[in-house]
Amino acid sequence: MAAPASVDQARQQLQERLRLGAESTGRPVGLASGQVLFETNDASDGLYVLEQGGLRITIRNPSGDVIELARLSPGAVIGEMSLLGEATRSASCSALTDDTQLLFIDREQALQLIDGDELARQALVLILSERARNMVRFIHDFSHLTALVANGDYAGVQTLISSSGSGDPAVKAARDAFRCMLERVQQREAELQSTIATLSLEIDHQRAAQEVESILGASSFQALQQNATDLRRRLRGD
Repeated sequence: MAAPASVDQARQQLQERLRLGAESTGRPVGLASGQVLFETNDASDGLYVLEQGGLRITIRNPSGDVIELARLSPGAVIGEMSLLGEATRSASCSALTDDTQLLFIDREQALQLIDGDELARQALVLILSERARNMVRFIHDFSHLTALVANGDYAGVQTLISSSGSGDPAVKAARDAFRCMLERVQQREAELQSTIATLSLEIDHQRAAQEVESILGASSFQALQQNATDLRRRLRGD
């Protein structure tokens, strides 16, 4: 087997090595539809190989929205970041189908499998490098997006989040979440502007009424009214 030439090839090679190891060292795990395999911040003590069924990977943002990062089919490896020292899970994972079947390999066993395979080690390094690049891209993009929102440049925000970028599912999901957040911000701004316009109209009406009342109550206006009344009487010959 040749050394991995791309991140996708590296991921395939690493998954294949882990799947082969799981056949002899893995512990079977079964899930029903909707059952949770692990939650965000759970201890990351190993990885899973999906043998049958489907899995859903999600995160929950600070606003409480659940964001789907990926849907996995048989052959996928879940939790490989535990091999890089990640102590807790960075996302949640639940079954999409009944009779979902997985094989669990604890971290030490998985590391032993990779340690004896030079190509698997190269693949792991390549994947780690890609993760680091995606994180830098993530920080750059979202600092830029934040600045655009602060300046009210919503067209620039839409252009950036719609542009082709990293293929990392977490980055794509974050962009989608940012797009939803922008739509809510724009909706709130429109509602606020409508409220301000209504209040301004009410204030103008109140101000006009106060000015009319002030004019009608002024002694000069009352004197003018009296003069007009006297003039009409004289014209009528009263």
